Amino acid sequence: MTEAELLSHYVERGSVPWNVSLEAAWLDYELRAWFKPRLPLRWPAATAVCNIGIGVGLFDDWLGHELGARITSIDRDPAICRTFVARQRRERHPYLAHVRCGDAVEVLHTAEFDAITIIGSTLAESDDRAALERAALGALVPGGTLLVADVGNHEPPPVADDVRRLGEIWIAFRARMK
Repeated sequence: MTEAELLSHYVERGSVPWNVSLEAAWLDYELRAWFKPRLPLRWPAATAVCNIGIGVGLFDDWLGHELGARITSIDRDPAICRTFVARQRRERHPYLAHVRCGDAVEVLHTAEFDAITIIGSTLAESDDRAALERAALGALVPGGTLLVADVGNHEPPPVADDVRRLGEIWIAFRARMK
């Protein structure tokens, strides 16, 4: 990917009204504030952490910095995967993500993780939400943790551990151990 293509991608994404809204900034803050105390900081380098659903990759970048380690990032969109890899390299990110492009359910059957995160619209956009959650739980090592943050503007799911709201927007958090 050329620098012009990379710039074009982020200029185009940045111009979407949601991406520069106060609601998006609130959502980003709430996600990080909820996840941070649930992530053991500076895990040993051998610890395997995975985020499903890259989006623009800012959460993946943050996870790498918080954990001081390389994480695995999974997304089914080849353009998102390519762009994320190119941006991290261009920015000389100290914890380059190991990017796996493909269906998360299939990818999760080939690896084990100490922690898996699923945030934002990833579950809502998956072809089979229940299968994705089962695959994520199945990919955890014994004692591993699945951290989920659903986002929506209707009613949050009844299985949430914590729900935070800003007007009609909500974030529903859940933590599950294997």
